[in-house]
Amino acid sequence: MEHELALGEKVLNGFLSLMVTVLVCILLAVIVSLILWSVGFF
Repeated sequence: MEHELALGEKVLNGFLSLMVTVLVCILLAVIVSLILWSVGFF
């Protein structure tokens, strides 16, 4: 059962994966900032 993905589905998948990547980066930045702050870097 093979069918071509519609353009909207491709755009939506790309957008969602981009959002997930951005959210993961923000989460990592917050964790690193908390670690540096607890060490006394800031």
